[in-house]
Amino acid sequence: MPETSDSTTASLPITELRDLCVSAITASGGSPALAQSLAEATVAAERRGKTQVGTAHLFDYLDGLEAGRINGHAQPQVTNRLPAAHHVDADRGTAQFAFDAAFEDFAASAARLGISILNIANAFTAGELGYFTTRLAERRLVALAGANSPALMSLFGSPGSTTGTNPFSFAVPHADGPRMFDQAASATAWVNVRDAAERGEAIPEGWAQDPDGAATVDAEAALAGSLLPFGGIKGSNVALMVELLAVHGGGRFSLDAPAFDSEQESPGTGLFVIAIAADAFDPDYSDRVGEHLERLHTQFGIDFGRKRNLKTIELPRELHSALLSRA
Repeated sequence: MPETSDSTTASLPITELRDLCVSAITASGGSPALAQSLAEATVAAERRGKTQVGTAHLFDYLDGLEAGRINGHAQPQVTNRLPAAHHVDADRGTAQFAFDAAFEDFAASAARLGISILNIANAFTAGELGYFTTRLAERRLVALAGANSPALMSLFGSPGSTTGTNPFSFAVPHADGPRMFDQAASATAWVNVRDAAERGEAIPEGWAQDPDGAATVDAEAALAGSLLPFGGIKGSNVALMVELLAVHGGGRFSLDAPAFDSEQESPGTGLFVIAIAADAFDPDYSDRVGEHLERLHTQFGIDFGRKRNLKTIELPRELHSALLSRA
């Protein structure tokens, strides 16, 4: 049984949370292999302190499995038309499971050839992108990833949603563990607006617009309307670039993807990951990066990409109880 941290949280060892996630996924219709992949990604997000894309987001997958939006017994199909180009048809399963199917060959080819790209299509939305880039950085690879999702965000001032929040992530190897960032192309993640609506709270200005394209701080109006990109036109450029790379392997454009939280059809969106050998040009690159990041920290107080690696997870008690009920 988990230890009680206080009246509002439950403290779980990593292994206990992983086992609980596996049980919940299999109970919802996932195969043991898919459950293991998805549980590992969930726990990794929690260890970085990212509950919103960890255990809280897992319920979107559980609902998707039960409704048929996710194929719980997917058999990802890996193909390689070119030595440095890896493609996975996720078979309407999860991006994490599809990534695992190609990971070893993908990482090996990047180390051997200097660079490789992986594209995943026909998958449910990707979850925490930092999970993919971090795993590659642990293999001494520089990694860049991006994914599109069903249309939730305005582009270039459009009055309605024209693309997804289209997150992207970057990671580099480091002696103390990969340094990574993972962010949406929107001013905030969609789950933050959903959570604010559930709490009946207002959202900050600049996050979203209502269905008529007018700026709003009303979370409910924002859910009915669309999110806004960070940085105006510059954020729109980034979001569209991420989408065009994400669908390179046949994934659906955001406008064509059904919602990830309703009906029975998979969003079928795409994910790209680029892996580059850290020593492709300079064998001392990783050491120089480490020294430079230390200089930024020492001289300017900048601590780029350092992530927590929690050994025990503190889950909100309500979330823990809900997970137990699904398991």
